Amino acid sequence: MARIFITGAGRRLGRILAEHYLQQGWEVIAHYNSRSELQPHPALTQLQADLADQASVSALCARLVQAGPLDAVIHNASCFIPDAVAEDLAAHFALHQQVHVTSPARITAALSDSWAEGAAMISISDIYADIPNQRFSAYCAAKAGLQNWSLSMAQRLAGRVRVNVIQPGPIQFLPEHSDSYRNMVLSQSLIGRELGYGAIVQACDYLLAAEAVSGTVMRVDGGRFVANRYDQTFSS
Repeated sequence: MARIFITGAGRRLGRILAEHYLQQGWEVIAHYNSRSELQPHPALTQLQADLADQASVSALCARLVQAGPLDAVIHNASCFIPDAVAEDLAAHFALHQQVHVTSPARITAALSDSWAEGAAMISISDIYADIPNQRFSAYCAAKAGLQNWSLSMAQRLAGRVRVNVIQPGPIQFLPEHSDSYRNMVLSQSLIGRELGYGAIVQACDYLLAAEAVSGTVMRVDGGRFVANRYDQTFSS
């Protein structure tokens, strides 16, 4: 049975990914931060860790090494906080860096001897890694760091692990997003409709199976990157 580890798997996209690979017959190790919406499953192991806390990440790494060889890893966990609410700018940037770059790097380093033959790793970045939004500068900078680090890992792990990046765009809106915001964002995509998390699942399936693909950044954004490249700063 193939084994996959997914960070941020307790909710939203991570949960959908975990449930998908369980349905596909994988053994899933699902990391979550504070709560998980995943239902118990014989092939599911859930591990709690705060990726912003280095001691917690160390414990997570130890558990992962004990779990045995991994066929796949998806670095999905994310921290998305606007700069305007940050009371301490240094702490604000450090939080995003820890979650998006430092913790994936530490986890990957801990797995140096725990990769199965033909293994693959995917990092979930963002189209903002290339076209930033000034309201979320810490988030954008950290996602850009995750993307760049992942391409470095494609070089470092060449011949052992295929490493690729997915840049999601306006795939799945959150409940707090207003209709006007949704319409504005979708007007800036070529497809022009909400595709849902299934679009990211399809991309992950492809990248995990594509034996000749490594060091690639795949945009799954409905064409937003090229639809209106210069209108990426929103006031609400």
